[in-house]
This record gives sequence, C-alpha cells and structure tokens, in this order.
Amino acid sequence: MKPHSGPWNLKLLKDPFWGISIACYVIHRFWQALSPDSGWMDRHWNDLWMLPCALPLILSLYGALGLRAHALRVTGAEIFWHGLLWGFMAEFIGPLLFDHAVSDLWDLFAYALGGFLMFFRWHSTELRFFSIALRF
Repeated sequence: MKPHSGPWNLKLLKDPFWGISIACYVIHRFWQALSPDSGWMDRHWNDLWMLPCALPLILSLYGALGLRAHALRVTGAEIFWHGLLWGFMAEFIGPLLFDHAVSDLWDLFAYALGGFLMFFRWHSTELRFFSIALRF
C-alpha cells in the first residue's frame, strides 16, 4: 500500500468529484431557502451528497491521526460501514435525542445512492460490466 506522503494527506480532497459534491450541496442549501417544497429533491438531495461530501474529509482526518495507513482511494468497505454507521446515527439515534429529528427510510435510500455514486466514481475503471455490455 502507498503510505501517506505527509501528516495530512489531502489526496481525496483534490478529486473533482469531491468539489462537485460540495458544490451540489451548497447550491441546494441556498436554493432550498428560496424555493417552496419541491418534493423528494427538497427533502433528500442533501442526504444524497452526505457520503461524497463528508467521507473524504473523515478519511483524510483518519490519515492525519494515523488511523488510515494508506492514501489510496476510498474502498467499498469504507463507504459501506461509514454509510451504515451514519445512517443509523442520523435516522435512529438522532430522533431519540432531538425532538425536531425525524426518522425517514428515504434518507437511508439517499445515503445508499450517494455511496453508490461515490463507489462508482472511484472504482469505475475496475468495473467491467460496461465493456461486457458492449459485446452483446
């Protein structure tokens, strides 16, 4: 495995996908303040971008603290376990602790979809189903 080049490796944060994710989140926060309720997108768009926005920051912090021994791209296991943990905390623990929090299974779907987008972005060169589909 490739070791970190320094105490605070920001390789994951230099990926354009992370910047696009942050931009989608921020633009929607401003849009949400100006627009009326627009259904699913209004309630779940930011949940979709939670993993792509937050996980690179968390993994970079892990690297700085010596908890992540490599500077490689995000693994499927990291996406899955962080998504599962954050989903559990936000949708099950949060409503128990805060009166304004509501448990919503659609939020879990949005987290999973964001995790899939993240996995697909960083592992698309390893996925061969596109080349297989073109042969038929």
